[in-house]
Amino acid sequence: MTSSKTYIPRTIKEFNTFITTVCVYLVAGSPTNATRLGITTTILTQMQTYLSEWTPLYASYLNRKGTYTTAVRNSLLGIISAMVLYDKQNKVIEKVKATANLTSEDCSVFNLPQSLSLALPSTHTLPVVEKLGKTIVTIEAVYPKLISEVGGYVKVKAYTAAVHTGRAKKLKGFDLLDYAVAVFYSGTAGLPTHATDSRLTQGSSSKASFVVETPGMTSNLPALAAGQIELVKIAVFFFRWAKSKHPDQDGPWSGPFTVILQ
Repeated sequence: MTSSKTYIPRTIKEFNTFITTVCVYLVAGSPTNATRLGITTTILTQMQTYLSEWTPLYASYLNRKGTYTTAVRNSLLGIISAMVLYDKQNKVIEKVKATANLTSEDCSVFNLPQSLSLALPSTHTLPVVEKLGKTIVTIEAVYPKLISEVGGYVKVKAYTAAVHTGRAKKLKGFDLLDYAVAVFYSGTAGLPTHATDSRLTQGSSSKASFVVETPGMTSNLPALAAGQIELVKIAVFFFRWAKSKHPDQDGPWSGPFTVILQ
């Protein structure tokens, strides 16, 4: 449930969707959505910091039979409270609401009433599609669904919108989905925050739905002491839509996204 004052979810599951989606959305576009919505570099950096702190804790929170503790839950709630306070002090959501030509996608991402929008999905500069006399423009962000499978495999389903409806599909005009991934122990400090991190393994798929094998990704896993129980592992992903024949026109990276490995 969201607050009528801040529109920021207070529950852990809903806040996870909110902070992940917002951070991906703000860096998409040219100019970026952050620039268009009046979000300063300082505010963007702070929100990315919240996401960086949130990601490993949320992975631990989901592992109810392993790394979940009351302290983890309280830490997550603390980040939510910090974000709510930061929003009130810096008028983050109010800046978005005050944007001229607010789009439907803007409202969906920030939990704002659709009545504030002009019924345009986005203002990102991709090839324009004419439909029923209306100009419809899409954004290049990747919105993945990550499904952990037995043996350390991860099923990836990529979507072009924050709401996962229908079948996974590539964004029109792109024939590849690039990804960057690395495996860490849950609770590892300093997880990757950008796809250029040297600890990540790069890959590509011609399909929007595919499986990534992580069992061999051990370079970021420190050796455990003799007799120590193996820790829970997480995979950190980044994605972007890509063009095999025109790599200079690849979309921006989206992420990080984290999933607990089985």
